[in-house]
Formats: sequence, structure tokens, C-alpha cells
Amino acid sequence: MTEIPVQKQIDDINRKLDLILDEISVQRQNREAVNDLMDDLAVIGKDAFRNMVKELDHAGIEVDSEALRCLILRLIRNINSLGMVLETLESLTDLARDLSPVIKQIGLDGVQKLHELEQKGYIEVIRQLGKTVDTLLSRYSIEEIKNLSDNLLPVADTLFAIGDPEVLNKINTAVAALKETSPEDIEEYSVWRLLKQLNKPEIRKSIGFVMAFLQNITKQKDLTN
Repeated sequence: MTEIPVQKQIDDINRKLDLILDEISVQRQNREAVNDLMDDLAVIGKDAFRNMVKELDHAGIEVDSEALRCLILRLIRNINSLGMVLETLESLTDLARDLSPVIKQIGLDGVQKLHELEQKGYIEVIRQLGKTVDTLLSRYSIEEIKNLSDNLLPVADTLFAIGDPEVLNKINTAVAALKETSPEDIEEYSVWRLLKQLNKPEIRKSIGFVMAFLQNITKQKDLTN
């Protein structure tokens, strides 16, 4: 009655021993594979190092072995930092990959906008402004242009004053009168005819306008002085 449990225990022990032996065999094979890999890598590393030394020697470059050893030690000591750098580079690569369609679309939109500006004539206007600037630089000195920039405020005041509707109306009236007045069609006036013209209200009003205009010019000149 007692032989069957004992035999069963022996079988269980043998089965477990077989599993342990199989595991030991697998570990030994893995260890041997790792050792073979390390040997191969050592051979490859030696060949690579030897070839590198030959290339450096051929190029006339001397390598300080002590400095190289210190560099390797520093790399090993900062392996964590190098890992973080690599992770950062991978993140930047992923970011660039994600942003690539956006950047491409922005470029296409920019090209389309430039095309629209060119169709509307803005590019030609900018080109003509560049030619105008070149002409100004060739005709005037830097000092003269600087003086102009220093006087931009009075020029702007003048432009704003001209922009007043009442002033524009007066300027347009003067320009229209000047266009209708031709030096070839002007008649000679005798003193008697001039005196007769002075009796007309519109002539006296015109003379009054000229006198008031001259007085205002003198007044403005006195204010600026």
C-alpha cells in the first residue's frame, strides 16, 4: 500500500529534476550564445578600432589614448543624460513629423496669397517703390534724406491741412481757374479799363481776397518766427 505513493513521489521528483536540467541546459545555451556574441563583438570592435587607428594615422591625426579613455568614462557616467537627449530628439522628430502637414499647408497658403497680391498689382507697386527709393538715394545724399525724415511732421501737418474739404475746394477752384487762363488769351488793360474793372463788385472782392490772403501769410510767418 505504501509503495505506490513513494513511487509517485519519485516520479514527481524525477520530472522536476528533468525540468530543472532542461532549464539549466537552456541557460547554458543562452550563456554560450551570449559569450559567442561577446566574442564576435570583441573581434568586430578590435577590427573596427584597428581600422579607425589606421584611418586616423593615414589622415595624420593623433589620438590621445588617455583623453579617449576619459571620454569613454564620461559617456558611461552620463549614460542617463544621453538617454534623455535621445528621447528629446525622438520627441522632436515626432513633433516635426506631426507639424510637417501644417507647415506644408502654411507654405501653400503663403504662395497662394503672394499670387493673389501679384494679381492685384501689389507686388508691382512694391517693385516700383523700390525703384523710387533707389532713385532718391542716387539723387539725394543720406544727410538730405535724414533732414527730410526730421521734417516729416510738418509735411504731415501740411498734408492733413490739404485734406480738409474746404481747403481742397479752394485748391481745386484755383487749379481750374489756372487751367482756363492762357497767357496767349490775356488782353492788355489800360489804366482807364483797369479803373472801370475796379468798380465791379467781383473784382473788388477778388482784390480783397488777395489782400486777406497776403495778410494771413504775413501773420503765419510772424507766428512761426
